[in-house]
Parts: sequence; structure tokens; C-alpha cells
Amino acid sequence: MNKIFPQGDGNAAAAGSQALPGREGDMPQSLPGFLVAHCGDPASWIYSNQKCDGINNCGDCSDELSPVTTCPPCGPGWWRCPSTVFKYCSCIPRSLCRDHVQHCSDWSDEYSCPGP
Repeated sequence: MNKIFPQGDGNAAAAGSQALPGREGDMPQSLPGFLVAHCGDPASWIYSNQKCDGINNCGDCSDELSPVTTCPPCGPGWWRCPSTVFKYCSCIPRSLCRDHVQHCSDWSDEYSCPGP
């Protein structure tokens, strides 16, 4: 799972193993604003390319769901459903359909999804 980088007062360590530009733990000031996206929790941020990628990068699905971001509908390799898997928000990969494991709270991944 991708990392969430909390903003801080400079005393908190950044998540992940790579050092961030600027003070450790803060949003990098050296990056253009379009490369950084805020999460629902204003103290957390992700890189912009992590928005709408189907993965719960913010931890609260704010990078995948409104009102913080507007994502297109699920792509052809995804199934839209209320996910039971923390890693996903409103879509799951179709490769998880029909695998005899519940990934959607309504079980549509097992009974309605056409599969991969």
C-alpha cells in the first residue's frame, strides 16, 4: 500500500523510508502544488498521481471519493461495489470477483460481477 505522509511541525518522522524534500514530515515546499494532493484529514497528503487509482492511499478513501476528489467511474478492470477491503474504496479489481471470498459488503463480487 502506498504511504501517507503526515504534515507536522518538523519533529515528526515521515512515513516511509525515503526522505522528503523540505523538513522531514512536512509537505514538500519544493514541489509544484499540482504534484501534491490533500487528504480528507488536512494533516495528511499524497502525491497527485495516487488520486483516483482505485487504492485507499489516504486511509479514509478521500483520495477516491467525493467531496475531496472527483474520480471517474470504475475502469473496465474494476467492479463498483461497497468494498469490505480496506485497501479499496468503491471499486475492486475484477480479478477478485468470483473467487469465493467476499470483497463487497453486498456480495455482488461473488454473485453479480462477471469476473476478470
